Amino acid sequence: MTPRLLRSPTWLAVVPVLALLWAMVAPEKPAVVACVDLERVFAGLDRHKAGEARLTDLMKAEATKRDAISAEIQSLQAELENFKADSPNYQETARKLADAAGRLKVFEEFLKRKMEFEQAQVVRGTYGAIKAALPDLCKAQGIDVVFMDDATPPFDRADPRPITQQISGRRMLWFNPQLDITDLVIKKMNESFAAGKGS
Repeated sequence: MTPRLLRSPTWLAVVPVLALLWAMVAPEKPAVVACVDLERVFAGLDRHKAGEARLTDLMKAEATKRDAISAEIQSLQAELENFKADSPNYQETARKLADAAGRLKVFEEFLKRKMEFEQAQVVRGTYGAIKAALPDLCKAQGIDVVFMDDATPPFDRADPRPITQQISGRRMLWFNPQLDITDLVIKKMNESFAAGKGS
């Protein structure tokens, strides 16, 4: 015999509500978390190495121009010693020397700024490539979220910020090394880079 409570309309109305409440509190599938040592990824990526190699070649070419101005200055300094201080040749050579020294100063400032800009472009490009590669890699591995490992690197004694500021900049105190997918990211991205011939 069915109990009267189970046959009542009130109980039948409560069942869907209980089911809904159970669905709300029932544990969902836990998120799969991974970590990446970003500094090691940068160091291990062939793409980044190629970018830095291009940057080195570019700077060598620019350094050749700087060396040419430096050689011109040395030549003018040697030439200046052959003239008397009050002679027209001395004054003309001194003017050329001052002009070359000014050009060298301007060029070195330009070279410094260009180096900083190009270095930033290489880093930005590599970081963008990492961000672009992670979605497909994580979907294939069933990973839901990737954290950047900032717990491993030691504090930099040369960092001008107080140690408390360096600590507050960290977001991770510890993680299980088994969650680290750094080598996998490097491997997959290098394979893609090689397949694309560096494009």
